[in-house]
Amino acid sequence: MNMSTFAIVLIVLDLIFAVSTVLSILLMDPKGAGLGAISGGATVFHNKTAKDILLERLATVFGILFVLTTIFLNVFKVF
Repeated sequence: MNMSTFAIVLIVLDLIFAVSTVLSILLMDPKGAGLGAISGGATVFHNKTAKDILLERLATVFGILFVLTTIFLNVFKVF
């Protein structure tokens, strides 16, 4: 099985985008009230910080890039 350099680069980029998407989502602050909302716990309004906005944008960009590279790899059968 002979893989071209282009295929290897695309596969590595795909893995980087996948891991980056997951990490940016895991680093976000939770938005929901959790189980406290069931019993009428304290209401806290969550204002978005610069970190939250940045992580949302990064997750969106990395997710789109991951989907595009995955589609490209499958359509052109680079594997």
